[in-house]
Amino acid sequence: MKKIKSFFVFLILFLALFLYFINQNPHSHSANSENTHDHIIIPESYPIPSIKVLVTQDHSDTWLLKIKTNNFQFAPEKVGVNLPSYNEGHAHLYINEKKINRLYGKYYNLGTLKEGQNKIKVSLHSNNHGALVHSGEKIEDSTTIDN
Repeated sequence: MKKIKSFFVFLILFLALFLYFINQNPHSHSANSENTHDHIIIPESYPIPSIKVLVTQDHSDTWLLKIKTNNFQFAPEKVGVNLPSYNEGHAHLYINEKKINRLYGKYYNLGTLKEGQNKIKVSLHSNNHGALVHSGEKIEDSTTIDN
């Protein structure tokens, strides 16, 4: 009986601490907020950013990613600022739907790619890491490389 009682006391303390730490998480956000950490909806009064992804094979047989953006500036010194930004921030690079890295500029050496098809996707993100969204769509571009 003492073991069961001790177990329940431990369980209650564990759950209380768990709930406390979850609510202290700075990445938590309200479900009612239009701008969340996951998505930043660009207001109509702001110019809408765009992105174009270009991938070419370089002279050393590795792949070079070039990103062209409009109405968007890379701001690596501001990454992590809690306020949303609509026309500056950073990008996320995905290869075959797996996040590879953050990008802080327009060039990135992809190195060698696995044989076959490789989908290269880049999405634009606010300084607070939220994906930039306009008209319900993330601002991103992708291309597929046959290697």
